[in-house]
Parts: sequence; C-alpha cells; structure tokens
Amino acid sequence: MTGTGRDHTFQEIRPVQSLHAPAFEFTEVTGHGDFAEHDRRLEELARQAAAAVASETALVLAPPVASLLEMSLDLGSDDEDLLEDARANAAAREYELALELLDEYLGAHPEHQEGRYLRAYCLYHLDGQGQLEALRILRPLRDEPPADDGLRDRIRDLRRELRRRLAPAEVTAYTQSVRTDPRGALARVEAFLELAPEEGTLSYLLALGQARGGDLERALDTAERGAAQADVDGEQVAALARRLRLALLAPHAAPAVSAFKTGDLDRARRELARMDPRWRRSLVVDDFDAYLTLLLGRADQRATPPAPRLPADRTEDLYSLIADADGQRAADLMRAGQAEQAERLLAHVLALVPRFPWLNFLYAACLYRLLRDPDRAAACARIALRDPTLTQARELLETIKSWQEASLVNPVVDAYVAAMESVRGGVSVERLAALRLRLVGLERTIPALSAAVHSETGTQIVRELGQAIGQRLVEIADAMAVGGLYEKYDRLMSSVKGGISSTPDADRLGHALDGIAAEIKSARKAARKGAGDQLDELAALVVSRRAEVEKVKTGIEVSALVRRFNQLAEEQSDPLARLRADPYTVRSRLNGILEDARRLRRGAKRTLDARDQTLLDELIGTISRTLR
Repeated sequence: MTGTGRDHTFQEIRPVQSLHAPAFEFTEVTGHGDFAEHDRRLEELARQAAAAVASETALVLAPPVASLLEMSLDLGSDDEDLLEDARANAAAREYELALELLDEYLGAHPEHQEGRYLRAYCLYHLDGQGQLEALRILRPLRDEPPADDGLRDRIRDLRRELRRRLAPAEVTAYTQSVRTDPRGALARVEAFLELAPEEGTLSYLLALGQARGGDLERALDTAERGAAQADVDGEQVAALARRLRLALLAPHAAPAVSAFKTGDLDRARRELARMDPRWRRSLVVDDFDAYLTLLLGRADQRATPPAPRLPADRTEDLYSLIADADGQRAADLMRAGQAEQAERLLAHVLALVPRFPWLNFLYAACLYRLLRDPDRAAACARIALRDPTLTQARELLETIKSWQEASLVNPVVDAYVAAMESVRGGVSVERLAALRLRLVGLERTIPALSAAVHSETGTQIVRELGQAIGQRLVEIADAMAVGGLYEKYDRLMSSVKGGISSTPDADRLGHALDGIAAEIKSARKAARKGAGDQLDELAALVVSRRAEVEKVKTGIEVSALVRRFNQLAEEQSDPLARLRADPYTVRSRLNGILEDARRLRRGAKRTLDARDQTLLDELIGTISRTLR
C-alpha cells in the first residue's frame, strides 16, 4: 500500500494596483526677467476681453436736461438757444440733429465743456466709429478742472462706458495682428492708451511688446505710467514695471551679485558703492546693501542665510536681482532636456536665496522630472505657492504629493507582489510559513501608510492592499492547515510503502488514520469554502485508506487462520504424530480456529474481499466437517 498526496497551489485572487503619479506638463519655466511670455498671454487676454464684453452691463447715460441747464453759462440768446435745442434733441434721442446743433455751437465756443460732453454723448449713442471719436473728445475733459461736480461725474461715467465697450476690441485686434504686423499692433495700442490711460491690460501688453522687441527703457516708461494711471489690472502692470527695472538694473549690479555668489560679501558691498549713481539710487540696491550688512553680522557665516528683513514684494525684487539670471539659465537647461545640469545649478543658487519662490518652483519641477527627493520637491513647491504669479505652482505641488504617495505606497505593493510570486508555482507548508511571515511584516506597515496618504486614489490603493494582505493571511492559515494535514497523511502512507505484514501494523496505521480524520474534522469547522473543499477531499481519501487498511487487516487475519489450520493438518499427517496426539487437544485447537473464523466472518463482512471470503468460508466448512 502506498500514500498519494496532492499538490496545493496558492493562487492570488485579486491583484493590487500600484499608485501612479499624474503626468505634469511644464508650461511655466520662464523667469521674472523673461519677457517672452508675451505670446503665451495673448489668447488668455483675448478670452478675458470677450468675457468682459459678455458679462458687464452698460450704464444708462440719459442726460438730465434740468441739471445741464443749470451748468450753462450765459452765452447770449442765440448761442444759448442752440445749446438748449441740442439738449432737448439729445434727451429726445434725436442724436444726429443734436450733433448738427452742437457742431454749430462748438464752432463758436470750442472749449465749452458741456457742449463737448454732449457731442461725445450723442456720438456714443450712435455707436460705430463715433464711439472712438467720443472717447477722443472726452480725453482732455478728463484732466481739465470741471465747471461742475455733476458734469465731472457724467464725464467719468461716459468715459468708463466707452472704455468698457472699446478696450476689449482693442485687445482682440492686438492679439489678431501682432504676429503679422507687430509694429502696427503696438502703434494702435499706444494710440488707444493715449485716449484711455486707465486701461492697465493695454499698458501691460504695450510694455511687454516693447520689451519683447528689446526696447526695455521705453517699456519701463510705459509700464510705470500705466501702473500710475491704471484703474484696472494695475497690479499686473506694476509687477511688470518692477521686472523691467530689475532687467535694466541687473547688468549694473552684476559685479556685486557675482561677489555675493562667491561669498565675498565685503567686495559685494564695495561693488555696490562703485555703481553709477543713476542706478545706485534704487530701492532694490539699497535693500541688497542692507541684506549684505545683515549677512556680515552673522555669528555663523556657514549657517543658512536668513530671510531679508523686507516686505514680500521687495524681498522678491532682491531675490530676482540676485538669482533671475541663474533661474533663466536653469529654465533653458530644462527646456533642452538637461535636467541634471539644471538641478546642480539650482541647488547651488538656492543655498544663497532659499526662499525665492520662482527658483523653488524650478527646483521642484526639476526634482520631479528627475524623480529625485520627493520630500524636498514638495517643500520647494510649497514655497513657490507664495508667488501668486506662478500659476502652475499649485498643480505642481499636487503632482508631487501624488509622487510622494507613490514613493511610499509602491514599494509596499511591490513587496506584496514579490511575496505572492514566491509561491506562484506551488507551495509547501514551509514556503507558506515564510510567505505568512513576509505578509505579517507588510501588514504592520499599513496603519502608517494610511496616515501618510491623503489623495483619494492613494487611500483606495492602501485600503485595497490592506484588505488583500488580510485575505491572503486568512487563506494562508487555511492552506497551512490543509497542507499540514496532507503532509502528515503523506508521511504516514510513505511509512507503509512496503505493505502491511501484521495485524499490529494494520492497527497502528488505522489508529493513525483515525487521528488524522479527527484533526480534519476539527479543522473543517473553522475552514473557509476553498479550504473546506480540500479538507473534504482529504477526509474522503483518509476514509478510503482506512477501509483499505481494514481489508488488509482482515486478509492478514484470514491468512493467519488458514496457516493455523494448515499447520495443525500438517502435524496430523504424520502417523506417529497422530498416534501420540491427544484427540481432545486436536479437537480443541480446531474448535478455537473455527470460533475465530466464524467471529471474523460475522464482524468483517464489509471488509472481506471475495477471495478472502471464499477462503474463510472454505476453512469454516472444512473444520466443521472434520469435527462431526
């Protein structure tokens, strides 16, 4: 009799996915001194202009005739009649007739403020090109002392409404023509700005276009005038003016900046003192000098440089003066695919200006591109958020957070997959024990991992990973229980490969099989379905082997009875032995064999095979006939 086991393959039911960081396309690798952003802003400004036209509501500008009557001077009865008729026609919306009267009136009184206002008002209501003429008429009235506060308010309101209508069209015209006719486009914007200097967006576009053409000083003049007069987008124009000033100042401050970067702070201050007075009298240069003094007063010159003791905008200007050129160089390197060189450059410069938002943005982007040091990249991206003009900083930070999570989650996922692959082709109890040890170690990392991830995807993957590990551990426990019982069964059956030769051997094997059956029954109560099915199969196999053992045992017992009978018969075959034998003893021995045979026949009906049953029946019959 031989034992046959079963190969149990441990299979993973549900794979766990890795966490993938989203792709990030860099569109904002330009610096504070880079004016090539002009083209990038055109479509954005065109969209904003269209939205402004669609969203704003026109002012109602009907002139109150009674009020305007009070504003008029005594100009003589004929002229006064002309002005009164013009007012009346304007109020009645007879604008063309009112304009005829006003042309005659203004011919005699060209500087009359109310007359000019009324003419602009009528042109406004006639739409078309007349609205641009109306704005042109009102331009000098913007700066003249008004004859009356009411007239001043009406001039202001009409100019604002004309600007609202005309400025978006000027932005659109510029965006459509600047690529084919840049000079013409700039000239048109400049002409419109003369009529509406409050339009900060157009001042911004004009200054940026002039800077793009290389005329930085003219661009600076445009931006500074625009920042002073703008009532919309003034901050944007002021920021551009600051950048232009820095761009013009940078070559003059370069020797001092170079000395600062080499660590020679005293020489840096001397270089500042030697600057042309025109450029030395600059707030950012004064701030640079004060910062150098602060650095020279440090006890530990090797410590991280402190932040300048300045407002945020002045700190930004100081950092730009020091590091804009380096940032631009790094941006160029990144665009050229040389991220390694850009990283080395940025790491060196950031040691000098660690809180410069734009350089931190570039360094975070560089580290992300290199997939290096996610924690440092995240810290730099958070500093970049301090600059609201870095519009991609928030997107970059979110991307880096996903990358951080991936760098934490994916090694655990990979370790889980590797552990499962180790038992892909089949297992033993020892391999399952090793797998359980690995998975228990991974399971201990799940709480900390859950606390470290915050994105929805990362949280889901960690949750699924924890669930998968828990499920695998339950399956391993079941598989180890099943595998252990199979191995115990196989060892037992291997011990009787040579067969069973005696009743004690059969009894020992039977008792051992009964013990395995009891263990299977106990394990079956707690087993899951898959393991339960395997335990049922093993139980059936044990029952089958147990029945075979009983048959073998019965066969051994039949053979033993036959041997006893044959031995007695052989003893009686010798005449001398038969004469010396006690007939009572022989008969008693035959009765003993017969009783054992009948008892076996009664108790082993199910375990007797046909051959043994025939042999046992013949033995019983022979002995019974002999004893008659």
